Amino acid sequence: MMKNTEWGAVAYLSHSKYGINYEIRINNNNSFKTGYAATTENGIGSTTDVAMWNTPTGYLASTTGNITGVYDMSGGAHELVMGVQADESGQPLSGRHNIYNSGFNGKLGCPTCDPSVSGVDSSITKIIDGMNFPDSKYYDIYKYDEVNTSRKRRILGDAAGELGPFKISSINNSPISSWYSDNAYFVYNINPWISRGGYINNQNNAGVFYYGAHVGHASNTSSFRIIFAI
Repeated sequence: MMKNTEWGAVAYLSHSKYGINYEIRINNNNSFKTGYAATTENGIGSTTDVAMWNTPTGYLASTTGNITGVYDMSGGAHELVMGVQADESGQPLSGRHNIYNSGFNGKLGCPTCDPSVSGVDSSITKIIDGMNFPDSKYYDIYKYDEVNTSRKRRILGDAAGELGPFKISSINNSPISSWYSDNAYFVYNINPWISRGGYINNQNNAGVFYYGAHVGHASNTSSFRIIFAI
């Protein structure tokens, strides 16, 4: 599963002479189908106003601006990556609480959050019957914090903390970066996992430089990307 720093590498390559060197067109297909592109720039337009991957407009959703690039890195579904915040002792958190978590063994960032969600048990402070985290080379880990704007914890090259200056969006009051006004929520204890790219409803705030904080569990608006390590 793709690490956050690996996503950052692809993002920066897209914004260079080796890539499209421009904002990647959002995938605005409302059925979460791969390889689609909005036909209008800087906005999703209608969710039925889409172009296929193998058309001149569809190429604009590729990291290279042609058919050989990487698709679906802007919009579509949130993409979860292997980037997670550590607990206070430096070990990766499993997730928010006993319902919203990754399934990996580890502490929970906010066992008392979401008391109205069915099944939440604030007495459960860690996951002990899940899977062990893989070797540390397969995930990025970020220092503990309880604020989603403490971006100095970033890993150089992950296309997160280095995207400033940051400001607040006038559209939805979300923190955004100076790179195409993409969302810029960093991980913190309540949402310790990183998601990238945004999804269709993020509209102009989606993009290859989008990053958000996620609880870690599976959802019908989230996906992930497999890469091969050689």
